[in-house]
Amino acid sequence: NDTQKKCIIQALYIIYFYSIYCRREGDYLKVYVSNYLSRSISILDYSTLEFERDIKLDENIYPHNFCIDNRQQLAYIPSSLDGELYVLDLSIGKIIDNISIGGKLTNIALCNDELFISNEDSNSIYILDVKTSNPIGVIGVDNMPHGFDIDSINNRLYVACINSIICIDTISKSICKKIDTDFKSWHIKLDRNKKEIYTSTLDGKVVVIDEESLKIIKIIDEFLLPVQICFNYEAKKIYVADMGYKKVIILDYDTGEVLDYINIDGDPQGIQISNDYKLLFISDTKNNLIKVYNTSDNTLIKNIEVGKEPTTILCM
Repeated sequence: NDTQKKCIIQALYIIYFYSIYCRREGDYLKVYVSNYLSRSISILDYSTLEFERDIKLDENIYPHNFCIDNRQQLAYIPSSLDGELYVLDLSIGKIIDNISIGGKLTNIALCNDELFISNEDSNSIYILDVKTSNPIGVIGVDNMPHGFDIDSINNRLYVACINSIICIDTISKSICKKIDTDFKSWHIKLDRNKKEIYTSTLDGKVVVIDEESLKIIKIIDEFLLPVQICFNYEAKKIYVADMGYKKVIILDYDTGEVLDYINIDGDPQGIQISNDYKLLFISDTKNNLIKVYNTSDNTLIKNIEVGKEPTTILCM
């Protein structure tokens, strides 16, 4: 009857909006991991922290970094081996397209239905329309562009080159500012609260830069080989994966001083924090594990076996 139909419709609306609320609050559905040497993408269940499945890629696809369009359930994987960008349909676990770009592709980001891909061989950022798979353009940058991060609110892409930090306007597709540096920039992470840029360097530093002026605010010399960085805004802490010291080094968010360490019996590289700031995910490339820590006391919750040499971690 009509009353039953109305109840069913109301229940469906409640489920739908609750699912949106949960996603906004950080109750991720999946954790995705790229495994470089085993050429695969591992999928973990976020709520249970159980390994769900492994998607085997083609033999010539070595995934180091990747991004996901969660609406379409597509993963975009640049391969540094053959210069191809591969499109993986996560729902069926198969490659459905590949785009030839050329060169050594390292990092990728999705912004406004456009893909930005760094190419270390040609010292450029390649831009692709995800709807049509057509190229939009190429932006020449400085030597060895590797890591980058996107400020999607202000339409800015920040690129870490070996001797500079470059800001690209993602609307005009042009460089709007840059800073030359005497340190070897590697990975980069935006602090969206303070409007600052954190870049890890190959010479053992984390450098903090003002996002607007690109002036150096501070240089933190507490590392050997820092890689990826993430922020715990609730506890006011910064986590830096250091492959050299085999630790995650924890900094005070306000002062940059070292607060604590998490000893990793392996090689920490990828790092990701949950939206509720309760869980810290670390990829251990030596032992082929994702290590999950409780951020309240830095205790290890679980080791999750994945493929060989896990690198990037995404929670979606």
